[in-house]
Amino acid sequence: ARFYTAAGPLTLAAVAERAGARLHDPARGDECIATVAPLDQPDAGALSFCDHRRHLSALAHWPKASAVIVSAEVAEQAETAAALIVAPMPTVSFARIARQLFPEPGPAAGIAVSAAVDPSADIDPTAVIGAQVSIGAGAKIGAGTVIRPGAVIGDGVVIGANCDIGANASIQCALLGQRVRILAGARIGEPGFGFVPTPAGVVKVPQLGIVEIGDDVEIGANSCIDRATLTRTVIGAGTMIDNLVHIAHNVQIGKGCIIVAQVGISGSTVLEDYVVLGGQVGIADHIHIGKGARVASRAALFRDAPAGAVLGGFPAVPVREWHRQSAFLLKVGQKKGSSE
Repeated sequence: ARFYTAAGPLTLAAVAERAGARLHDPARGDECIATVAPLDQPDAGALSFCDHRRHLSALAHWPKASAVIVSAEVAEQAETAAALIVAPMPTVSFARIARQLFPEPGPAAGIAVSAAVDPSADIDPTAVIGAQVSIGAGAKIGAGTVIRPGAVIGDGVVIGANCDIGANASIQCALLGQRVRILAGARIGEPGFGFVPTPAGVVKVPQLGIVEIGDDVEIGANSCIDRATLTRTVIGAGTMIDNLVHIAHNVQIGKGCIIVAQVGISGSTVLEDYVVLGGQVGIADHIHIGKGARVASRAALFRDAPAGAVLGGFPAVPVREWHRQSAFLLKVGQKKGSSE
């Protein structure tokens, strides 16, 4: 309660409508929920979700004055006093309702007295510019966008409408679409790591490109996305990037990708749409990963991956082959241990 303020209560009829779901018992539509809770912590007046029948036992403990969003399969087998709201994807429906029950508070529009804004910057009157923010010459900030304290927006940067730029983030040489969320401490548009070794020493290659970020992208705390050498580093619409991710210069990422924490993507790599990279995946430079491919956590990818591939291991191979390798190594280790 110290950190989150509920906007409820909501009737179950309203919950079902907003979640794109239906009440299992329409007669309970006037009942209300006011908060959310984990499935294993039943609470009166709370909403939770259950998307698999292996959690059916937990449902039995939920009281009458509560509700759980479930799949159709779970609804048929559940024995519970809670009201059931049936949805095709319970997790997605729960997320929609949780977001409405606990909307993120928005500060009042305006520019903080301590902000340093270049006179040539174009800032929409509905934008929020926090304390100690720096905005450079020719930058453009769209309607409803929030720039949180200490952020640095470089010369010429364009940020679309309804974006949220976290505290102490920095953005330069970048064009951002709408509803982009950049969490605290992220670095967007720093120079890429380009150099040429010579007998006389290392020659730095100027990084004269930009970063282009599509609509509805989220970039996690302390992640770094380098600007291109001459063209664009691209993050496609709807892509979700976790904390502590590094994306090098000239990388092209399609729409709807998911990139988990501590991933490193080397320069000029291409990810087609809907690629998923598990935590700590490393990708060599100039790799092409096809649409919908998935790479398991801590894998290292040194060659192209076709569309739909599921890869794992070091170096990454098809996941079944990786599992066979792991099983073989385990057997070898056991035999060696028994012989000793």
